[in-house]
Amino acid sequence: MSARPIVFDLDGTLVNSLPGIAEGVNRALRSLGLPTHAPEAVRGMIGRGAANLCAAAIGYADVSLAPAEELEAVHAAFRREYPHCWQGDYTRPYPGIPEMLAHLAAAGCRLAVFSNKPHDITVPMVQTIFPDIAFDFVLGNSPAFPRKPAPDALLHLAAQWGIRPAEMVMVGDSLYDAQTADNAGCPCALFDWGYGRRGDLDGRTVFSTAAAMEKHLLMYDVRGTMYDF
Repeated sequence: MSARPIVFDLDGTLVNSLPGIAEGVNRALRSLGLPTHAPEAVRGMIGRGAANLCAAAIGYADVSLAPAEELEAVHAAFRREYPHCWQGDYTRPYPGIPEMLAHLAAAGCRLAVFSNKPHDITVPMVQTIFPDIAFDFVLGNSPAFPRKPAPDALLHLAAQWGIRPAEMVMVGDSLYDAQTADNAGCPCALFDWGYGRRGDLDGRTVFSTAAAMEKHLLMYDVRGTMYDF
């Protein structure tokens, strides 16, 4: 049985980044004289990229609905502030995640990260928090690929690995991750501890611990003929 390549989401999947994201958003809002939010309120704003996060922070459900000038001011302020407030206690791996990644790598799994977080933050965050894990690829949001749930980045990773999308697994925490996997035609497994709304995960393969996720991933046959996700 061969180990299947695995693509991980970052925020809410591998790391609890809520404290740092909330701090960055609130610093941005405060600098513009706008109301700030409790971290738990920011939780529901995460998942669709920085621009949508900023739109939600000023009360709009989508970037298309937010006044362009106000949104750009908040977005620019967030881009300025967040690089200074994600390290240390602001961003921590979830329990068991470093061990899970190490075990998967030792078992021969090919690992990658694909996040809607800006690429220039995603790469140093992964390198800082998981310095001993040799990820094949680390992709954040950039002009190279549209953000989730578009499947383009997953299709690119499959091509780089020389496999069909169905021969890899997407691991995330939200409906956006599940939709991305669906759109790419690859299996998906989710953690229940992240930023996705619980009802959105109904009917999906969901795990509550890194150990349970690890066991499941290591059972998965690369030919896709065994073990139902």
